Amino acid sequence: MGMRMAFVSVTTGGFGLGAPLRAAVPELCSSVGAVRNVPLSREVWRSRRCGHVGAFPGATREGAGRMRMSSLEDGSAALETAAGNEGESLPLTELSRLEIRVGKIIKCEKHPEADSLYVEEVDVGDESGARVIVSGLVSFVPLEEMVDRTVIVLCNLKPRNMRGISSHGMLLCASNEDHSQVDPLTAPEGVPIGALVTFEGHRSEPAPAGNRASKAFDKVAKSLRTDATGVAMFEQVPFATPSGPCFSPKKLVGPVS
Repeated sequence: MGMRMAFVSVTTGGFGLGAPLRAAVPELCSSVGAVRNVPLSREVWRSRRCGHVGAFPGATREGAGRMRMSSLEDGSAALETAAGNEGESLPLTELSRLEIRVGKIIKCEKHPEADSLYVEEVDVGDESGARVIVSGLVSFVPLEEMVDRTVIVLCNLKPRNMRGISSHGMLLCASNEDHSQVDPLTAPEGVPIGALVTFEGHRSEPAPAGNRASKAFDKVAKSLRTDATGVAMFEQVPFATPSGPCFSPKKLVGPVS
């Protein structure tokens, strides 16, 4: 399948770009100033650190941060950055270790061995295609409302065997306090599939899928909730996408899990 692209806003205010970089990306760098809606590949979101400041003529170490050059599908070079990460100065927290992405359910059916479970195929921008996720939503969301639904997916949990089917992620859902209502979180219209959800004040540096990410989620889970308007929050920080915060369509107020 084709490479998935996400979009963020980038500013160059901390340093000069230099003539070689402007020449390399004239469509993006017509002037030294704001560069908006730079397409990012899924791989760049997962990258750890740019190699060195010398890769960016005219840049300072403080301003260069995590920026790097990479090739896009059309072979052109573009300036890329991890959204919400203003260099290495942001703290690395347990929340930083979570890979939360915007996804879309492309297929859903009931689990053959469990009446309360759905088996979904969810597109989160993986080059290998949609991933299988098992969710206990049968009692809360009709089957016909699951397909083509935009969802928010915790992607790097350790895979779990759910009654004979391996589940590779979790749909994040809001619920009311007594858990009698459950509503899968969604993103604003227009957010690209595969876009990384970020949190202001926290570096985005997801751990590989496995125990480390699962432990990180366990540590932050009690602080994940929706506010009075249904917006998903970590403490006082919203789940952010390029087009706005993630939210409960039913505006449920309560824990997110």
